[in-house]
This record gives sequence, structure tokens and C-alpha cells, in this order.
Amino acid sequence: MVRPVDDVWLAMDQPDNLMVVEGLMVVDGELDRDTYVRLLSERVLDRFPRFRQRARHAWLPWPGQWWEDDPDFDLDRHVQEVRLPAPGDDAALEDHVASRLSRALDRQHPPWEVHLIQGYAGGTVIYTRLHHALADGTALFRVVLALADEEPAEDQTEEPDGDGPDLLHVARSALHALPGAGRLLRTPVVAEHLLLARRPASPLSLPPHHGKRAVWTPSIDVTDLAGVRRATGTTVTDIVMSALAGALRRWLLAHGTAPMIDDLPTMVPVDLRGSAALRADDLGNQFALVLLDLPVGIDSALGRLNETSARMRAIKDSPEAWLTYGLLEGMGLMHPRLRVLATDFFARKATGVTTSVRGPDQPLHLAGLPVTRLWAWAPMSADQSLSTSIVGYAGRIHVGFKVDAATVPDPEALVAGLQAELAELIALAPPQ
Repeated sequence: MVRPVDDVWLAMDQPDNLMVVEGLMVVDGELDRDTYVRLLSERVLDRFPRFRQRARHAWLPWPGQWWEDDPDFDLDRHVQEVRLPAPGDDAALEDHVASRLSRALDRQHPPWEVHLIQGYAGGTVIYTRLHHALADGTALFRVVLALADEEPAEDQTEEPDGDGPDLLHVARSALHALPGAGRLLRTPVVAEHLLLARRPASPLSLPPHHGKRAVWTPSIDVTDLAGVRRATGTTVTDIVMSALAGALRRWLLAHGTAPMIDDLPTMVPVDLRGSAALRADDLGNQFALVLLDLPVGIDSALGRLNETSARMRAIKDSPEAWLTYGLLEGMGLMHPRLRVLATDFFARKATGVTTSVRGPDQPLHLAGLPVTRLWAWAPMSADQSLSTSIVGYAGRIHVGFKVDAATVPDPEALVAGLQAELAELIALAPPQ
């Protein structure tokens, strides 16, 4: 049976904001389709039978959505190979991704697809799309990593720099607290924050449109941030999150936000699985959400960093994650119409969603080819307009933005703004 928390995502699909999780893996060199399909079959389909199943409504043994094997499963339907037009650069890849972002997955068959994109800077891009009911962003990320030749290390408990709390610590605190989720009434401050928080009016809070775009920054060397981390006592996650706040501040100012709002709320998913290897029954949704207010109203980069770091620490010590997980479970038991109203109510408290995922510290290979970059985007719910992906992999950080194309017609400005913010923070660090 489709678990209630997974059924939530089936009901949340909207034409202008699809519940599709997406990821990009870039390999250096051309990966031929036959090799990829063989690896996909051996390392993913045989291990995770859910990828051969579709969700169907049934009345017996009791009413609800059920996973069933697709009697017409055809791998060719799910894996498409395309070649980018010359010059095969970021712009060409962005155009191809944008052409798919608003296309719904076929629910008559298992709701996922892969685009094997050839001709990108001399390499291959594996573009994976799957419905959120099938797996959440962390599960997708781990499934993609399961394709690699290496077995990723299971214990990923620290940040790439090996220092300080990160979002995984939030998740583990939430996991330990889950049995006490009934203590909602004894946490009035957190409950009030969840129920009464309001998203401020801004150019980012417009109704969504059908078209979407995705852009990304060049990879960021973690060692470039070491001086900032040492000088401020912050973490890599703090630094990148504060740079995101600064990039959004720059964008808001450029689009007429005056006076500047104090905070811009974003939803941050935190995984509840822990660090163990992903099992076949771990697909689906096992995450909570925390609401992080990005301090866009602070006019100095250092001030934003200090405030972001303080808010990240506050999240770590908060029961908010297990409260939201309990809410998601409860929504799955509601009547579908009430479920949509409830999910929209909470989604409209944030401008978007920001995923922060730590990948392997060591470089991976796929069919002997080096894996160079990784991104994984969560869907935008209700009328949200921005999804940000922060992925740490092999000593580098990869940041990507997925946006509503009408609300954010110039996502390149977010890329430039984030790069400028990081450069400003690096310049503030004392020389070593």
C-alpha cells in the first residue's frame, strides 16, 4: 500500500508546480546507453523493485492507493538518450532541463524517467526525474549514487570540512524525538512558529506559472572557505546559507523591494534515515521540514553570516523537525481535499525550499568514468517559486537554482549574487 505520507505527494501535484524530484550527475567522458541501461538494471532496478511499480487506486483489501507491478514495464520508455546541440555548454544543458521541468510524469507507468544527455562539455549528464511519492530527494540522491562503481561510505556525520553541526545532526535529533511527537502542546513556542509564521510579500511571492528554469554555479572548493570558517567559528553550511541570503537580498533590491524585508523563509528538508545504506524498503518519504528565516534584511555579509549561523544552531536544538514529520503523517490520513488545503497552508509560509545534501568525500566513477558534479532539487509546493540545491561532493560544493520562470526571469542573477557573496566573505577572512 502507498504509505499515507507518500500519498500526500500524489495529491499535491499541480499543473504549475509538479511534485517531481530531480537530479543531475555529470560524468567526464561519454557513457553509452547500453552500458548505462545495464548498470541501471543491475544496481538500481534489481535492488529497488519500486522502480517497476505504479500507484493505483483500489478498494480491496481496503480503499487507498496501492503499489503494483507495471504489467507493461518497458525500460526504453523510461530511459531516453539525447545529444545537446553545439557547443554543448551550460546554456544548452539548461535549455534541455528547462524543457522537461514542467512536464508531468506518466502515472500509468512507474513515475520516473532518465535522460542520458550526450555532448555536454565532452561528457555525459544523467538527468533523473521521479515523483515525490516514489522517493524523496535524499532517497533519489542515494539511488543515483548506487549507480557508482564504488560503495559510498555509510558514515557521513560531519560537514565536508569536518567541523560543526550540519543538517544531518538536525535530522538525527528529530529521529530520536519522534516517539514524543504527541508533545506538540508542550512546545507552544515551536507550535506557534509553525502555525502563525507568515511569508512576507515580495517579488518572489507571486502566483506560479507553468514554465520553470534551472541554473547553477561553478563548483566551489571547500578549502576556499576554510579561512572564513576559522575566523568566524561557523560551518560550511552556515557560509553557503548566508551567501544564499545575500544573493536573495541582491535580487530583491534589484527588483524594487524597498524597504527591504527582514527575513525570507525557506523550507529545509532533513533526512530521518540516518547514515546506513539505503534499503529497498527505504524508498518513499522519510524526512521532516524545518522553517529557516534567511536574514536578507541585514546589510553586511558578516552580519548575515553570524545571524545565519545562530539560526542554524537554533534549528539544531529545536523539536520543529519531528513536529513537522508528525504533521506530514497526519496529513496523509486526511480526506484528499483537506490534505491539499493543509499542505498548501504550510507551503505558503515559505518562498521555496532549500536542500542541503552531503555526498561522498571521495570521487566516484560510473563505468570507469569520473563523476564530476551532482545536484538534486526538491519540488516547489503550492505557489512557491524557488528551489535551491546545495550538494557537497569530493571537497567541492555545487549550488543550483530551480525557479518559476515568470517570477524569476533572471535566475543568472542569483548565481552571480551567490558568487559575489562568497567572494566578499572570503575577502573578509584574515590572510594565513
